[in-house]
Amino acid sequence: MSTVVPLRTIVLKLTYTVLTIVPLLAVHGCAKYSSSTMMNTPNAVAAASSVAQFRIGDAPADRVTSFELNIGPMTLIPSSGSPIFVLSTPQKVELSHLSATTIPVAIVKVPAGSYTGVSLTASNPEITFINSLGQMMKIEPALDQTISVNFNPTLNINASLVISLDLNLANALTFDPQGNVTGVNLAASAFTISTQPVGRDENTQQEDNGRIEDVTGTVTSVKGSSFTMTLGTTGISLTFSTDSNTEFKDGATLSGLTNMMVRVEGLTRADGTIYAKEVEGAANDGGMLAEGVITSVSGSPAAQINLLTQEGDGSGMDDSKIGSALTVDVSNAEYEVGMESIDASGLNVVPSLPNFPFDATTLHAGQRVEIDSDSAMGDDSAQVKKVRLEQQGVRGAVSGLASPTSSGPITFTLTMPSDSAFAMTSGQTMVQVFWQAGTDLHDLNSVSNGQTVEVRGLLFFTGNALNMIARRIEQ
Repeated sequence: MSTVVPLRTIVLKLTYTVLTIVPLLAVHGCAKYSSSTMMNTPNAVAAASSVAQFRIGDAPADRVTSFELNIGPMTLIPSSGSPIFVLSTPQKVELSHLSATTIPVAIVKVPAGSYTGVSLTASNPEITFINSLGQMMKIEPALDQTISVNFNPTLNINASLVISLDLNLANALTFDPQGNVTGVNLAASAFTISTQPVGRDENTQQEDNGRIEDVTGTVTSVKGSSFTMTLGTTGISLTFSTDSNTEFKDGATLSGLTNMMVRVEGLTRADGTIYAKEVEGAANDGGMLAEGVITSVSGSPAAQINLLTQEGDGSGMDDSKIGSALTVDVSNAEYEVGMESIDASGLNVVPSLPNFPFDATTLHAGQRVEIDSDSAMGDDSAQVKKVRLEQQGVRGAVSGLASPTSSGPITFTLTMPSDSAFAMTSGQTMVQVFWQAGTDLHDLNSVSNGQTVEVRGLLFFTGNALNMIARRIEQ
């Protein structure tokens, strides 16, 4: 039995954006920020002067492979007057697939004024993890807590701000002597707060200040040049605008989007609306898609994979499938790499041999993929038409740099604990990271040997090693 390594920090990143033009306020706390768009919501306040948007994300944990949690109700607490609902009903979100990234969960209109804090209810966690014996386990501990988190100092909303409310779950998880997760116990002391202005240059927006990277879901309506979609199994609803520059592909057209599952890349406009740069058809009405981490591959070339499901949508996919194993027939699948937001300059065409292959002969346990099917999911199985390599986060110690480095292109080695979920699933403890000129170095001035960092990007198996093209590097 390997030595148990404690779970690393799981960071629940809840961020909201106030989209008006005024200077940045200083708020103590962490360094995760994000931004997104306006959407229609019954929680919006009628007489409002600013738009506040919450986003949610995660950081990887050594043992945890899936972490779901109900978030909400959630309210903003003004210095005087009634609380303002951010979420009036709970939204269940799986966090593990959001490592080093975020998605919007709610947007509200907020009257200018002073606010003392946030009240948040968290409930019904579902945790899938690898135990000290290397077995996949799932627990659903009892939890229904309302936590009040105070702003310090009091927050005056009269500024253009990205405000991040980060929840560190590492000290809220409970463990047995072998390091296995046994429960969750949240407290206000786990939260920190930070701020950042919204990115106004659409061409250089990063995800923490407005960029929308790879959200998938079902389109529920089309109105004029805009469409509304529901994200996966969460119930989160977003409305995107389009124009003549929006790229529609893989069967997607604006007039034919209703009930279609799509993948969207977008950005935040100066007025706070979300704009869709690219809309890609993922599956037709009656089909399904699922995202998750491959736990095993059968056949060479691959004929079948087992997937630990983290997110999904479509026929036969519901919340009960999240955090569970799915057997997938890939014998007739096409293979694709999700290159959105990835800088592959100087690396030749991706996917390609020898460093960045992705096909039936190089599919590997530990990779995160999306599977697309034109038919419904069975109880625990699916036959798919496409396997798409998706971005994922890994966390480990840096080595191989000649000196502290603040920009690419350069490569380094990331080493994970031998009994981490990634190592036990993939059979590998090291990943060669390709740090590109376009890689986002987030909340760090530089990277040094021996430093522990989180890297998000695309993971490729070369036949004997793992290479990752980094999209983002952060602390």
